[in-house]
Amino acid sequence: MKDPYRQVLRPLLFHGVRLDPEFVHRRAINLLSWLGQPGEPTVAAQTRPWLRSQFCLSDPRLAQTCWGLQFSNPLGLAAGFDKDGEAALAWPLLGFGFAELGTVTRHGQPGNPQPRLFRLVPDEAVLNRMGFNNHGAAALAERLGEYWPTQRPKIPIGINLGKSKVTELADAADDYRFSFRQLYPYGDYFVVNVSSPNTPGLRSLQAADQLGPILAALQAENCDRKPILV
Repeated sequence: MKDPYRQVLRPLLFHGVRLDPEFVHRRAINLLSWLGQPGEPTVAAQTRPWLRSQFCLSDPRLAQTCWGLQFSNPLGLAAGFDKDGEAALAWPLLGFGFAELGTVTRHGQPGNPQPRLFRLVPDEAVLNRMGFNNHGAAALAERLGEYWPTQRPKIPIGINLGKSKVTELADAADDYRFSFRQLYPYGDYFVVNVSSPNTPGLRSLQAADQLGPILAALQAENCDRKPILV
């Protein structure tokens, strides 16, 4: 089978089947989480070499160094798909050169009411109004703390930080700093997310006088000088 995604998975998802996109997303995360789990030999463990053979490509022409980090290829998983890091161990199996977890907030939050994820099939696109739904920074830190000592992925892992909806804009720096502190051991780089239209007032933090204190607060905690992006 030359392309299992195009030949099997994509037809199942799009050929006349009207499944709720968020339901499909949840099932995909569950499957990927299972595939990445360490432990005794299982069907998942036996599947991992096949996944690598199908999806992973090693070519020095694709490799590059950015911010002191080594990327085997420029294809990465964007933030938003694996908000809670449940499939963090699976992304290298699918050929990604890096993966960005989150967006995660200090406080766990349910996000916007459903439905909030929509397929635009003719445009080959997805529209989402998720609203930073996640279990919170402490929960993500606990999960990664279980994986990282023995199973840390060999690709760069970024962590995308957002502001909690319940946090006042004036307290944004402390909100981001809490999440940064919790997750610092687990991220190879961090991203300050001030772009979502689903958190009231968030994009006002793009102003220099608002963003400056947030970045200063994070840099004060950044003892290993990890890359911080916006």
